[in-house]
Amino acid sequence: MRISIFGTGYVGVVSGACLLKDGHEIVGVDPVVAKVADLSQGHSPVQEPGVAALLAEGHRTNRLKATSEASEAVNGSDMVWICVGTPSKADGSISLSAIQTVTKQIGQALRDSRSRPLLVLRSTCLPGTTTNHVIPLLQDESGLTVGKDINVAYHPEFLREGTAVRDFYDPPKIVVGEAQRGAADLLLNLYEKYEAPRFRLELAEAEMVKYCDNLFHALKITFANEIAAVAKSADVDARKVAEVFCADTKLNISSHYLRPGFAFGGSCLPKDLRAIQRLASLKSLHLPMLQSILESNEAQIGSLVERILTHRPRAVGMVGLAFKPNTDDMRESPYVTVAKALIGEGIELRIYDPTVQPDRLIGSNKEQVKKALRHLEELLVESPEDLSAVDLIVVNHPIVDADCIGHWLEAGIGVLDLADIKGVNRHAGGYEGIYW
Repeated sequence: MRISIFGTGYVGVVSGACLLKDGHEIVGVDPVVAKVADLSQGHSPVQEPGVAALLAEGHRTNRLKATSEASEAVNGSDMVWICVGTPSKADGSISLSAIQTVTKQIGQALRDSRSRPLLVLRSTCLPGTTTNHVIPLLQDESGLTVGKDINVAYHPEFLREGTAVRDFYDPPKIVVGEAQRGAADLLLNLYEKYEAPRFRLELAEAEMVKYCDNLFHALKITFANEIAAVAKSADVDARKVAEVFCADTKLNISSHYLRPGFAFGGSCLPKDLRAIQRLASLKSLHLPMLQSILESNEAQIGSLVERILTHRPRAVGMVGLAFKPNTDDMRESPYVTVAKALIGEGIELRIYDPTVQPDRLIGSNKEQVKKALRHLEELLVESPEDLSAVDLIVVNHPIVDADCIGHWLEAGIGVLDLADIKGVNRHAGGYEGIYW
């Protein structure tokens, strides 16, 4: 295929070099004359292991070209990739000026061309950028309609400087966002022989994936360094701790605890965070990330209470009270905190949790829940059917199924799902997920 790449910085050049190796024809497009001159001679304008050799071979086989003219690149191309930068502005927002500039250029070139390439945006940009900025601008400048005359896709990159060529050929995942279903078919054909999981998403979802990854990488680095500071203060070698931590791929380096839902609780996590915070205070350590975790957790609980109150319910049902399913442990359960807050607002409360049996509670578990909910026995019901007289049901645990939720919705009872119950009609009236 002939692929034009607008923006010959790091992402654009690496992508072009790797696509050359796959046998494609690449046209690099950039307003900087020096970059165009380098690429035209098969030289790399960026320093990245393996790139120079790939570009030189592409130039030798006459499959690498470069230009400053958008029309020259767009005409005859099967795909047009936008790989320009989106740097920060003074207020922290990202600048879309380069994206807007090249989108205008591409749109104007399309107006005077018979070519209808797939437009692929690779630049990192906030959710909604492709839909609200790129597509309208492209349509205005080209006179074409996206989805009818031309297709648009968002395709985030996951390239690390220093290992970018390897990352391109062995990606952790291949993600495409589509303006219309099937719009990215041509793009995915590029990766037919690549071994990686593929995800077709909506445009905004694909845009958000990139931020999710980068923010988590930043979080991991900060977490490792704050833990290391605590370890050093206790005369512990943080490298040995990290070696053990990273060896655990069942819980630590895994998908566990990374699904959207509700706040954490229980007898371990809150207690252990407080203990480390106290140790840090005694050692005069500043650990803003670790110190903010409990604050963020409490904010989630408060936000849920406020969200429930916006429904102005007379009576609320709760599915699940323990801090997690299949246990009766209610020590520092966030659902107990929510229940207490709702009772304090004068709301009638009914709770279904078959694992919680008041006459079997003992020790601190019994003491804590009785302190928060003095008349627990009167709040508990025996079956989901006993929640049929409430105005809103909050599903905390996945111990009811989609049919049960469907019956509640048909009866006019609102459902706020924190557990992501599978099979539920997400568009049904009265249904809402906590983060979906």
